Amino acid sequence: MGLLALQNVATSVLGFVFLFAIVRLFPLFQYGIYSAVLVTVGIASTIAGFGLNLAATRFVALLWNDNEKSSWDVARKTVLLSLVLTVVTTLFYLAISPLLSEYFTKSNSWTWTFLLGGAWIFSVSMANTFMGILQGLKKYVQLAKIIFVSRLVMVLVSTAILYFDRNIGIPILAWVFFYSLMVLWIFMLIGKKLTTATGSFSYSTILRYAMPLGVAGIIAVIATSSDSVIVGGYLNPTSLGIYQAAISISTVLGVVALGPLTTALFPEISSSQKSLGDVSYGIRLAFRILTLAVLPASLLVASVSSQLLALFIGGAYLAGSLTLELVAIFYVFIAIQTILLVLLQAVGKTLQVILVGVITAATDIGVAVILVPHFGLAGAVASKVAVYLDGVFVSLYLTRIYLRNLDKSSFYVKGTIAALIPFVIVLFLSFYVSSRVLTLIPYSLLYALLCLVCVKWLRLVSSEDRTFLRHTLPGSLRKIADYI
Repeated sequence: MGLLALQNVATSVLGFVFLFAIVRLFPLFQYGIYSAVLVTVGIASTIAGFGLNLAATRFVALLWNDNEKSSWDVARKTVLLSLVLTVVTTLFYLAISPLLSEYFTKSNSWTWTFLLGGAWIFSVSMANTFMGILQGLKKYVQLAKIIFVSRLVMVLVSTAILYFDRNIGIPILAWVFFYSLMVLWIFMLIGKKLTTATGSFSYSTILRYAMPLGVAGIIAVIATSSDSVIVGGYLNPTSLGIYQAAISISTVLGVVALGPLTTALFPEISSSQKSLGDVSYGIRLAFRILTLAVLPASLLVASVSSQLLALFIGGAYLAGSLTLELVAIFYVFIAIQTILLVLLQAVGKTLQVILVGVITAATDIGVAVILVPHFGLAGAVASKVAVYLDGVFVSLYLTRIYLRNLDKSSFYVKGTIAALIPFVIVLFLSFYVSSRVLTLIPYSLLYALLCLVCVKWLRLVSSEDRTFLRHTLPGSLRKIADYI
């Protein structure tokens, strides 16, 4: 998983380069329009995917050891189902593009950007299905390589074009290119097996599993995106641009810290779901990673939120510092919720996933509708934090049977203390000493040093953890494992 993490870090850096190019080369208003397309494409692509990527991962992983032929058969039929649903969703999105332009921009003159979003929907939906198949085959490193190289090509090509042609349609088409390239690459790897697969695995079995997951996914994306939709409708593209810029920076936590973990966790739980002990052990390990890695990383982002915004997207976006700070502080809750939802999906408990989605969606919409018109972006981030808290408590209750083998509560208390001490010190420095961009490096180094000292002082790392770190860290960093 160490290689996966490094590749995800590199991919995240490329994402920041792409974001930097967009916000620096376009006015804030146009970035807000791009954000509106981004949000609506995210919702529509979830509808188009309808859980079929998860179905592909689960069934391919589940059948691979027992019957490889059936595994390829289910992969082929999942792709065909995904193609049909994606075409239908894309056509509907294209039909309502003028309405979307009117809602977000208060004008029909930007309809063409939403029309380009239709191509984005098609490419991302199909790419997700193909990536789901590769996950089911447990080719994690190969998948990370495909994502990294495709993103590298996308960023280099699109940034070069943007330098000469400042058209907001170019970054949208860049995403179409990125996902299309991944589809072609993965098809080159598995296309022969995929197209020649035969078998009796039924479409109805795939749909029965995918349908509740699709409903859950749609509800979940509404729960996480409705605040942005309400900001875009009640306020203006400029406010939406500021809000989405802060949210985009916070996504690095998911890409770097959660990406490798969830990539491996879903197929592993799917293939060992009959053993409660194995599943419980996997969740215990995931929670240890959250405590020792995700929590410190999220609090670091919160403590230097102003510097990150100034560095990556400029002073015009500093109004989003409160959004980034609060999202990062509470990010560990969404991380826990994500792990537990992956668990529920992997063991087939989709009704519980839907329940979590309904509760969080109702919270997000209700709080955002009440607060955004009166408090603007502060109201929007309040609704997002409320979603995090609601979701994690409901998820913990629904998965309690799998949480019996977790570490003692003292471990999580000590882990929180180890992350809070450097957070408070660096936050104090940012507020009362300096928040200039140049302080980002020394503050981050100080944070890392203090965190390592606290981890060693509180004896958080077990011998099992040290062995794991020695196998995942590069050779030059293995001394860290020995120290802590």
